[in-house]
Amino acid sequence: MRSLLVKIRRDLRRRPLRNSLTVLGVVFGVAGVVAISVATHAMVDAQRLTYAGSQQADLATFTSDISPTTRHLIERQPNVAAADTRAVTFTRFDAGSGWVNVRLVGIDSFEAMQLNVVTLVRGRWPERGEIAFDESARDLSALAIGDVVAIRDAPNEPIIYLTVVGFTRSPAQLGAGLLNRATAYTQATTVREMTGRTGDNFLLVRVVDQQRASQTAEDLSRLLSKRGAQAFGFNVRDPNDFVGSRELGTLLLLLRVFSWLGAALSAVLVANTIAAVMGEERNQIGILKSLGARRNQIIITYLAYATGIGFAGTLVGWVAGSIIGRWITTDLTNLTGLQQPPFRVSGREIMLALLVGTLVTVSATLVPALLYSRTRPASLLRSVGVRSEAGHPLVVRLTAPVARASTSVAIGVRNALRRPGRAGATIGVVAVAVAAFIGTQALSRSVSATVDDLYSLYGADGWISFQRPVNLSYARDLEQDPWILHAEAWTSATGAFGAVRTDIWGMPAGHPLYAYRLVSGAWIRPANPTAVVVSSNLANEIDARVGDVRELDIGKRRETVQIVGIVDDASTYLGSTTTGKVFMQTADLNRLIGLGNRADMFAFTLTTKEPAEIDQALSAIEERAREYGPVTYAAYSDQRSSSQAIGILTLMLNAMVIVVAIVGMAGIANALLISIAERRREFGILRAVGAGTRQVVTVLVSEGIMLATFGLVLGILAGYPLALLLVALTSRELFALSFHLSFQTIGLTFVVALLAVAAISTAPGIIASRIRPIQVLRYE
Repeated sequence: MRSLLVKIRRDLRRRPLRNSLTVLGVVFGVAGVVAISVATHAMVDAQRLTYAGSQQADLATFTSDISPTTRHLIERQPNVAAADTRAVTFTRFDAGSGWVNVRLVGIDSFEAMQLNVVTLVRGRWPERGEIAFDESARDLSALAIGDVVAIRDAPNEPIIYLTVVGFTRSPAQLGAGLLNRATAYTQATTVREMTGRTGDNFLLVRVVDQQRASQTAEDLSRLLSKRGAQAFGFNVRDPNDFVGSRELGTLLLLLRVFSWLGAALSAVLVANTIAAVMGEERNQIGILKSLGARRNQIIITYLAYATGIGFAGTLVGWVAGSIIGRWITTDLTNLTGLQQPPFRVSGREIMLALLVGTLVTVSATLVPALLYSRTRPASLLRSVGVRSEAGHPLVVRLTAPVARASTSVAIGVRNALRRPGRAGATIGVVAVAVAAFIGTQALSRSVSATVDDLYSLYGADGWISFQRPVNLSYARDLEQDPWILHAEAWTSATGAFGAVRTDIWGMPAGHPLYAYRLVSGAWIRPANPTAVVVSSNLANEIDARVGDVRELDIGKRRETVQIVGIVDDASTYLGSTTTGKVFMQTADLNRLIGLGNRADMFAFTLTTKEPAEIDQALSAIEERAREYGPVTYAAYSDQRSSSQAIGILTLMLNAMVIVVAIVGMAGIANALLISIAERRREFGILRAVGAGTRQVVTVLVSEGIMLATFGLVLGILAGYPLALLLVALTSRELFALSFHLSFQTIGLTFVVALLAVAAISTAPGIIASRIRPIQVLRYE
């Protein structure tokens, strides 16, 4: 045992650079897997803590004015554990850099919050004339404690000024940067005065039995109706879900795939190192076998050496993975509004790190160890000497044109092909790294292009909504504005086909701004029963075909509708819990939700497409329509928010691909260092016959580029099906994506990879150029 420990210590000291690269590979392999595991389990804990710590509501709805007496009555209803009310309005604020959308929440007593409890992060709770913003609001506007912000409900309403006194964290709510809307809190009396209400208009309820939540919502709706109040559709919280969980789950799934890919590459890197070590010590292995050493003793000797590397890599990888996982958790909880769980050392991640580190090192060591332990002593003790090219006539013939141009380059190219097993492993590492890069770039581009394409379906440049509905004919009045080319009334609602909830849109039957793409059937038209068009993903979910007659639930009403068409529209919004869309005539939807011949939202196109001019146009339109309390929304701003969400996906995936790429680069460097160690005599001969530093570096760089070129070709061939798989996986989890992979991406990958390999190969080349011929040739 003592001799074994001495050998392990000697081996680790003899090859510091090569061992460091191998440990680095194990570190990245372990760290990637541990980081994703930490983040995944932390997000589960975050959801649990948010629900328990903030007393998250199970039911939520906007209502007409609710008095404290009504709230107390609701609390005494069966299956109701607690009830809370808020005064909520959607308005705008200006902190000096322009008007920004804000959800303003009024609370009577911040100390007495029962449900969806808001956490004070900095400052203090607002009193009359004061306001506290959710901390993510600083993504939209420069805010600081002490600032005075202007609040304007509509152009015709007076401006009120509030002083910022604190920053908060809103539970289970997406960040302002993703929503393109801030959240702020003030005294309830301030919101009521702004809206002209006498009571709160937002009801939160926590139930005792989650299984009966939907029935409780119906019971409360009837109760409110009897009390002269109205509930505008309860949102029932899914206990196994939170806002953005579907998108988050997809992201973590993709990261998990790449983390295990990095672990597999680490195993190849370790296998390369162990094979090289055993190749260098083949004479020692032969002597041991001649003296009677058994196969298992030889295997244990090199397994112990690999275990030392694995232990060091596992320890550092676990620490790095825990830190990275914590960083990912912090970012994701900030985006989703979940409560970040406290950091704790988990035995689960420790065991996972040990498992991955052990699998990487042991599995990678067994193959070369078994191979050399089964080799006959005579073969192991035979002196290899300086290898001749005569044994590779095909390689010599293929590289003859290169030799005529540059002898140094030809030597490097031929060296890359002399060890087919090791070259194959190195090429495989590069191929996997390149395939991963191409796959993620294709996925990122596919998501971006699909989102842009989906936005092009909705041809509106902006929308305008009103505090109170106006006549449908108001679209013609809007078209009198010099900024507006065309306007039309739209209506939106939420309904369900059985248990499948969906978004419903009311639009004109003839030539709407919505550029529908029919898959089958026709567009909406006047009909009895009511004609509807459904999106293809909804049709697949409910197994619907053109001509089917179905029951559509909208609020308390159930309408018999006929499906007359199916359109290709998989657009969704971050945090959506509905499936697909239903389109019907505006008049039909207005009848079902009780709007009659009125509308509270209009879509329009403008004479300009420039963001700055669009903002100017929207301000002018609001001023013209100020008597109705308008609020406008720019399509480009909403698309920008979607691009930010896509940017987060791209950033996370690219970070994981960088890890894979580093392992690949380490594989190239390790292979070249192994090549130097095995061919020290050959490099000594080159130096003895006059080869300078430039020629030696050229040999190693050429060898690295040759290996990288083969890896690039294979990686590109493998990257295309991997890209298809990633896009298909994301399409299944989120929404249908159109595949995009450009030749420019492939060409850029090729060029950048070759430059990176040339740079990484320079260091081994410099090491080889410093070999002293007298030291390496004295034993010949």
